[in-house]
Order: sequence, then structure tokens, then C-alpha cells
Amino acid sequence: MTALDTNAILERREYFPRGLVQPEGGYRFSLDSLLLACFANVTRGQTGLDLGCGCGVVGLGVLLRQPGATITGVELNPQAVEAARENAANLHLAEKMGIEQGDVSDWRPDKVVDFVVANPPYRKLGKGRESCGEQRKTARFEASGSFYGFARCAAVALKTRGRFAFVHLPERLPELMADLAEAGLTPKRLRLVHGKVDQEPRMALVEAVKAASLGLRVEPPLILHEGTGRNTRLSEQALEFCPFLACNPKESE
Repeated sequence: MTALDTNAILERREYFPRGLVQPEGGYRFSLDSLLLACFANVTRGQTGLDLGCGCGVVGLGVLLRQPGATITGVELNPQAVEAARENAANLHLAEKMGIEQGDVSDWRPDKVVDFVVANPPYRKLGKGRESCGEQRKTARFEASGSFYGFARCAAVALKTRGRFAFVHLPERLPELMADLAEAGLTPKRLRLVHGKVDQEPRMALVEAVKAASLGLRVEPPLILHEGTGRNTRLSEQALEFCPFLACNPKESE
């Protein structure tokens, strides 16, 4: 590899997630995926899974934060599979992140892993505004699988004391906790994400552990935005928690 090639790769990594390939007309990843990549607790030498990986943004974010890890992305949509493979290659992370096409509801790994991450569909079918296009519908609504399917796949894949990190809606936390318990996973860490300090939470970042004792640690709330009107901007707290958000520091509500 030439110095020019190395510089190009480093530049792509520095500007992540800008420039990621995404299926035309499909679901576009949002800041929830970037927050999840920074919430996940991954250490050097660990192996993991990104369930429903889409274009690979969560798994790639995890690897950029912890280059010593390896991860396999699992995705149902063939166009998203190709996009994820292309993104991994463009960032020179293909050796660290493999992509497999499969349905989380019945896909199983060849061996157990240390961690699992997932940004599953948030809403049940018939709840909320319908998405345009089948790909977006599958990504946003539980059209082809429920949260329990993700939790069950994670539980089967994880080693004892392995971690499952995901992002979801706060309003669904009671049923999510029930699904985790049924799958044999114990919620151990919770962080609520607020748009502004005076607003109700809009996202919940959760870490569950396989075969763990009871005891949930609630972390301080993460406030995404500060300022008002045209001066609304991403907060210093949000940028410190997730440096990937710096690609658009003036994002407004």
C-alpha cells in the first residue's frame, strides 16, 4: 500500500460517517446508530456481532473506536449487505468486519462471541407513520422480526457474561425488559437520550448481560442539543460522548 493510499484511508476514517455507501431509496442511518457505537463496551481482542447491520455503520463505528476487535454484521437486505461490504473495504476494515446475509430470527453464529450490538426496528406494525418503501419499512417496523428475535439471537450467540448493547424507544422499555428476561439476558446499564434538557427522552441506550445477577445502573442522561432557534447545536456533552457526531455539529432539532 502506498503512502497515498494510506492517507486516503485515514481521511475516510477521520470523516466517518460521511461518505458511507447506503442503498438507494432504502433506510438512512441516523445519529442513534452513532450513539450506540459509542455506548457499546468493547475491549481489545473481543469478537462480536452487529445484528441487522444495515450499511454497517454501528459495527464500523465500534471498530474505529476499538481497532483490536473483530465483528460480523448480519443483514437481511441484499442491497444493504453489499453496501456494508463496500463500506468496510473503503475504510480498510474488511479483515475486521465480515458481512453475512441472514434473518436475525433464525440466523445463528458458528461460535459464541463476546458482545452483540443492534439497532433493531423501533415500532410494531400498525404503530406510527408508515415508511415509504419496503426497505425502510423493514428497518423501522417489526415487519420481519420482533425485538425478542434480536434478544434471542444475541443470547444464543453470547458467551456467559457477554454483553448485548442496543438502542430503542423509552416508551417500550417495559416490554423490552420482559423480552430480555425471557431470552436469559439481564439489563445492567441504561442511559436515556434527550433532545434537550427540558424534553422527555427520545432514545434509550441499554446494555444487557447474559447470565448476570440483577442490578441496573442508570447513567446520567445524555442531552443532545443546547441553544434555541437558529442557535441550536449539538451539546459539548454529546460531542464528547460520541465524536462521530462532529460530522454535523450544527444539527438542529
